[in-house]
Amino acid sequence: MDSSSLKCLELGKLVLNSGLLHNSWSWISEVYESTDRNQDSGIKIKIYQEPEYTTVVFVALSCPLDYAASILLSGPQDQNPFHFLCSEKISSFSLHTPAYQLFDSAYKKNLIQLKSELLGLLKSKKHVIITGAALGGSVASLFTLWLLESIEPKLKRPLCITFGSPLIGDASLQQILENSLRSSCFLHVADATQTPITQGFKPFGTFLICFESQYICIDDPDAVTELLGSTAYTDILSWRDYGRVLDRLTQQEAEDSKLMIDEDVINRMAERAEKKKQRFDQLKKLNDIKISMIFLEWYKKKSKMEKTGYYDRYKTHVACPVSPFDMDIEKRKRELNDYWISLVEEVEKKPQSRKALLKTRSLYSGNNYKRMVEPLDIAEYYLSGRTGYRASGRSRHYDVLEKWFKAEGLEPARCEKRDLSDLLTFDSCFWSEVEEATLVINTMKTKVVGRDVLMEKLVRFEEYVWDMIRKREVSPEIFLEGSSFMKWWREYKEIRGFSSSRSDFTEFMNNRMYESYGQAC
Repeated sequence: MDSSSLKCLELGKLVLNSGLLHNSWSWISEVYESTDRNQDSGIKIKIYQEPEYTTVVFVALSCPLDYAASILLSGPQDQNPFHFLCSEKISSFSLHTPAYQLFDSAYKKNLIQLKSELLGLLKSKKHVIITGAALGGSVASLFTLWLLESIEPKLKRPLCITFGSPLIGDASLQQILENSLRSSCFLHVADATQTPITQGFKPFGTFLICFESQYICIDDPDAVTELLGSTAYTDILSWRDYGRVLDRLTQQEAEDSKLMIDEDVINRMAERAEKKKQRFDQLKKLNDIKISMIFLEWYKKKSKMEKTGYYDRYKTHVACPVSPFDMDIEKRKRELNDYWISLVEEVEKKPQSRKALLKTRSLYSGNNYKRMVEPLDIAEYYLSGRTGYRASGRSRHYDVLEKWFKAEGLEPARCEKRDLSDLLTFDSCFWSEVEEATLVINTMKTKVVGRDVLMEKLVRFEEYVWDMIRKREVSPEIFLEGSSFMKWWREYKEIRGFSSSRSDFTEFMNNRMYESYGQAC
């Protein structure tokens, strides 16, 4: 038995031996047997208080005919009680209509009060189990998803246990919950011969899949679909006594349970787990990425010692690499870009409410990365002969990082009195503005008509630079004699001439006040 099979079996043993499944099923059976299913309709909810935990049971008292129907949810809170699951990339998803209709009817009656009561129990550090079977389990899942949004991160989360319940969402919902802490709150017990897998619906959470005398406990949605989709079903609407299923598995486990699942299923599951680890372990990788940032910071300092600045050094050495160190910087820039592009894409898939938690842990790092690395992208862009970087050449992930940083109300650290030697220019697109202003200078050298319009562009650039100088938002390295900015200034000064009106910026530059710019006050 390989390691993947062993993990699935051991996890299954742990779940079976915990007693939670048997206890949950006994409460479900009690509620189910106490109802008159010929007269009652809707959803019945009952709370059981025990010393260790509180159990909330959901039992569906009727089964609609459109059992496989789905409903598309989108829009704001008043139209969609699960609006918080939507993200920028996934703005809508579909839910199992019968389950949603039962949830919606109960939501308007007593679920708000139940939610308040359970939040109070969780704050008092009481364990909460939410459970149900068949359609009642699907409603229990929806209620748990809705409840989880209001639970503070420091509190214990409830555990939702379902038995033979239809899947509640489509591929979009599955993608939203992928790698989310929410998924860890769901344990679905599924008899492979009875649990319905309806076309268009996708699993999430952990599944204890029961066969005749075997079981497997997995959280791989593709493997769940394979295993539950490979058997012929009995009547999916019928009530199944999971007490007998659990007793049979417990007895078999006590004797000697061996996992006899198709090896191909296990192998594919192991391959997906490895890919998932490589793909989504981004926050852990952030520490490794910081090493590349350290190399770039050293590159910046080394460039300053050569009186050129790291933007111009990079532009020169990209055009004609002269050392292994410069080539290594190119490699590290690519690694940083790959990391942050991937991270932005993954964050955009997450629900809005969970995105904030992720962003606050990495936004300052993202902002520093943007200010350090984007100038190097700009250097490559203009070396290729292209123009208009800010409007048409900028990578989207830079825009997104910038938007998130501002949306959180965060501000770069300002050095009003401290030395600015190591400052990264606030506007990471600064060098693209320098390049555009240089192109305007070059155009004016050969153009006679329309010079006034071009001069207006240069004046606007001058005002843009002066505003950053005044606010101490630009790095002192732009004033190094070999920098592209100083080359622009010398040509601009010649074009402007002494007869033009003076400005704060020209006074600052002509009087060489930039030589003391950035020094500690």
